[in-house]
Amino acid sequence: MTPLPPHTVRESARAKHVHRRFSLRGGLEVVVPPGFDRREIPDLLQAKARWIARAEREMAAQRRLLDPAPPDELPRAIALRALGETWAIDARPDGLRRLTLREADGPRLVVAGPIADPATWRPALRRWVARRAKATLGAWVEREAAAHGLRVGEVSIRWQRGRWGSCSRRRADPGVAPPTLSLNAALLFLPPHLVRYVIVHELCHTERMDHSPAFWRRVEARVPGAQALRDELRLAWQYAPSWIEAGGALAAPAGSDVDDSPVTV
Repeated sequence: MTPLPPHTVRESARAKHVHRRFSLRGGLEVVVPPGFDRREIPDLLQAKARWIARAEREMAAQRRLLDPAPPDELPRAIALRALGETWAIDARPDGLRRLTLREADGPRLVVAGPIADPATWRPALRRWVARRAKATLGAWVEREAAAHGLRVGEVSIRWQRGRWGSCSRRRADPGVAPPTLSLNAALLFLPPHLVRYVIVHELCHTERMDHSPAFWRRVEARVPGAQALRDELRLAWQYAPSWIEAGGALAAPAGSDVDDSPVTV
């Protein structure tokens, strides 16, 4: 029998079936439903040997693009590709217990205080990225909605686990209030063409709350080449800096991995 590839096993209460997935930093993960007999996993991996080999080759090529900076070291700069911005970080250690962060010309982020402690500067940088996302992504959604004649309600920005965006309707008045969109703040690390795809994808859900063929036709009509962009999004987590994922604060969205299950945005 061929030796099994290195892998981890995770039980998920939401899983109804076994899923095998690769992530850029986590490698091969097998997600199983509660009560699954783990003695079956070797046979399942053997059955997917060709898929695993292909996925590993894809991951190896993408890992060369990963942020090489250690996740526990304050980065020298933050690249917000979606906005075409690169913010240099001006680190100023001092004896204060409280860390401060402010914007300066350059553009620069002046970070002062206990900069050697990642538990202090990581949340500060995440809060700053979230503020930039709130200041820019909502307006982006409004522009795309207007361009395509779609109605959207509230746009919320947060660090989402497992997806780049989502669309939902209020249960109280689903036919009156326009749907609301939620977008992952990490979208700012992605190139603009992928961010636009995610936004238009979610806006199309304001017309159809499913992933039916009719839905995908609407997406393709508004974003020609949507299928290729959907495939590219599967590996988009490579753009996020390592300090974002460190400490388990954020999980790579399912659509950013090589997965043998259907991809969701």
